[in-house]
Amino acid sequence: MIRKKIAKYIIYPLVLYFLISIIIIFQVFQNGKYIFSLDRFPDLNNKILVDLFYGKLPMEHGNGLLLTFLLSLLPKEIYQSFLLFIILFFSGVSAYYLVPVNSKIAKLYAGLLYMLNPFTYVRIVVGQWGLLLPYAFLPFGIKFLIELLENRNIKSAVKLAIITTIIAHSSHIFVIALLAYLIIFIVKIFKERDIKLVKIVLISAIMFLLLNIYWILSIITMTKEESWLKNISILDLMVFLPKIESYSIFFTLASMYGFWRPAYIYAKDFLPYWYALFIIILYLAVYGFISNYKDRKIGIYVKSFSIIALVGLILSAGAYIDFFKILFENLPIFKGMRDTHRFVILIILAYAYLGSLTLHEISRNKKKLAVIFLIIPLIYSFTFFNGFAGQIKATDFPKDWYKVNKFLNKDKDDFKVLFFPWHLHMDLKSNPNIDKRTAMHVNKFFDKEVISGKNIEAGPIYRQVYTPVQLYIDYLLANKNKIDNFGELVSILNVKYILLTKEADYKKYFFLFNQSDLEPVMETENFYVFRNKAYISRVFSTDSKICVKNMSEFLELSREIDIRKTLVIINESCGYEAEGRVKELRYTRVSPVKYAVKNKPLKYIVLAEEYHRSWRMDGKESIKAYGAVNAWKADEGVLEIKYQRFYKIYLPAYILSAITFLLLSLFYIRESNNSSKI
Repeated sequence: MIRKKIAKYIIYPLVLYFLISIIIIFQVFQNGKYIFSLDRFPDLNNKILVDLFYGKLPMEHGNGLLLTFLLSLLPKEIYQSFLLFIILFFSGVSAYYLVPVNSKIAKLYAGLLYMLNPFTYVRIVVGQWGLLLPYAFLPFGIKFLIELLENRNIKSAVKLAIITTIIAHSSHIFVIALLAYLIIFIVKIFKERDIKLVKIVLISAIMFLLLNIYWILSIITMTKEESWLKNISILDLMVFLPKIESYSIFFTLASMYGFWRPAYIYAKDFLPYWYALFIIILYLAVYGFISNYKDRKIGIYVKSFSIIALVGLILSAGAYIDFFKILFENLPIFKGMRDTHRFVILIILAYAYLGSLTLHEISRNKKKLAVIFLIIPLIYSFTFFNGFAGQIKATDFPKDWYKVNKFLNKDKDDFKVLFFPWHLHMDLKSNPNIDKRTAMHVNKFFDKEVISGKNIEAGPIYRQVYTPVQLYIDYLLANKNKIDNFGELVSILNVKYILLTKEADYKKYFFLFNQSDLEPVMETENFYVFRNKAYISRVFSTDSKICVKNMSEFLELSREIDIRKTLVIINESCGYEAEGRVKELRYTRVSPVKYAVKNKPLKYIVLAEEYHRSWRMDGKESIKAYGAVNAWKADEGVLEIKYQRFYKIYLPAYILSAITFLLLSLFYIRESNNSSKI
């Protein structure tokens, strides 16, 4: 009998949230496999995971490596639909179990509101699913923190450390979680003044730190050039300023609206008196606070959630208030929160928790009335159920994308591909969405290694990633009218093919047809494909070196000599050596971060990997060659080139995190078994 009651208690909400999730997903994916959107590009390979793992890309967006890897094991055709299902389903389930009442109606309300609201709605539409995945588990994190503060045992500390590791999939949600944790902890410690609380929370924090040391070190050790995070300024706050939708900025944010980009249709655009529904949601939360903040059992947490809501409202306003500007400029943790609308999550958490307390009271005497309140989240965000007002539609890549990829794969050489137009975001005509702006992470599609633009081009902000290759291509494009040897100039990057897709301002790239060393080899409905006739190799050798003052002199030099036959150093002074020879080197690519040179080189060795001080040859730091890649003066014997950052930082950190996870898992299993025996 008891088992039946437990099963019914667990299964009932799971079935409801499951059905809602399936209905929403069916509306979106019924006619295609993939969603293209502002921040979503279908991931058909694991190259980004490889670069993240080896440290060639900093993990500044958070601990996304493990979860992304597990999801990537799914068939590509269902990857996105399954990810969206996880987001929707666990948003409902986690909020359901966060609420500390017995009323199913109250708990269902919390799950529905946290699952279906204007914030999650617009973030799904724009494709920020990497943000919403940990959002879905955030209520579990708060639930486990409360459990830790009440039980004060190591088992609860382990649970909190592990769930927070999942939440840290997004650095933005991690910051939001830390704020919520901190508020709850401060209110609790202020009330009870028990030093044991500090000790047990500190133990859990240490567990989390050891579990996540690899991506935390990645952020700490990344250079300013490769990090968008370190190049954010007050200008970003203005570009990503929340948009006032109704009445005032605070009313907009309190009603869970305010996304910075005014390009989307919401449920409120169809509901003339939508704000009446918001007033009900607000009333439920306020009444839940008023009637429970003195409660001996949950009063502390009721007060905490009211503070969480207030903090969320203030911080989400961003540059509208001077206080956030001060935080932004003085506390590094707020640097990545330029899109302050994300702090609305704190408001949603409070609405779900406090509102459910009111429904718990109503359901005691007027259960039918309480059930009616469950309809409010469904109506308030009803556009979840009509394909997001028809704004996002699944499709597939155009057929010629696959054709071009197949053509590139037939070439078995070790080379890179350069992709134009040079934009991070473009309006993609094959995108069936109303808003066709698409994040062009094309290296997720093509099997070959692709160099593409990372320039954000948001308002007055052109770029925030200043890596050598990005700046190098930028300079070449800025001087395209002076260049007729573009193939030679990109050959030092090991670029054998250039793809020009017929999107956006592609006609500005027709200078490629006028290059003496580029050969058009294919044209399709969406592409021009050029082959580089210049010599290319990932590792090559030369016997001369020339220094020039700047990139302008470098371009002039490239018209006079073959730059592949001479190591060119920019912005340095050195002796002038005549044009020499170039020699192809036989090498083994042991891994993406390790090369072994097999034959005897000439005087200098060039590695056509983007310059980074971590690239070492037999322990020696590299020289920045051609302003973009790595070079060394050659030594005798077998030469080994390593990306030292991986071996000295990432690999030890991975081992430490893995050992920590294993030990914590074994401890948790043992404690669970002991508890079951009791």
